Amino acid sequence: MMVRWLVAIVLGSLSCGIPGCAEKPVARVPVRPAGAPPVRAAGQKVAEDGDERIGDSTTQLRQLTGIRFDVPVDWNEQPKSEFYEAKYVIPSDEGEMVLTLTTMGGGIDANLQRWVGQFQQDPDERPRRETLRIDGTKSEWLDVRGTFRSQVGTSPGPHENWRLLGVAIPTRPRPFLLKLVGPRVAVSEFEAEFRKFARSAQLDR
Repeated sequence: MMVRWLVAIVLGSLSCGIPGCAEKPVARVPVRPAGAPPVRAAGQKVAEDGDERIGDSTTQLRQLTGIRFDVPVDWNEQPKSEFYEAKYVIPSDEGEMVLTLTTMGGGIDANLQRWVGQFQQDPDERPRRETLRIDGTKSEWLDVRGTFRSQVGTSPGPHENWRLLGVAIPTRPRPFLLKLVGPRVAVSEFEAEFRKFARSAQLDR
């Protein structure tokens, strides 16, 4: 009887390994079913198209001479040039638009007139100017329509039925200029977004 009792104890300890042990639960990693939305960390945003964004990454802050802008990440930045501080190609179903950001000597009026001179305008399509506030600073808005006669990228022009939107901000020592050009329909559809971008500017004080 004693022998059977000892054998039972030995066999029981071998099946457990350590006295008092019990089968531990296995940690299970949840698997996201196909097609289910991704799990996001707290505070992480998702763009309307469903693409994951880390924080508020639909725009990025870009520092230029005396001024900063919130630049959308889907604008295609072009290589730097001596003629501008930053240049972007903005995609559109109606044709690409080109935006240049730079400082320029010669004063605001002279630069705006130079832009007007790049267009051949119809008699009933006069340039339109207005004022707007950029970070509390009175600035100039220009709207020109017609045939754009200057070169854009590798295309020498002329470009018929185009439109230009420009903003001149009286920064020092030279004004800061925003110039958007492209097919008229594309620029018209983009006008509200361009105004929003211009008003995102923060001037260095």
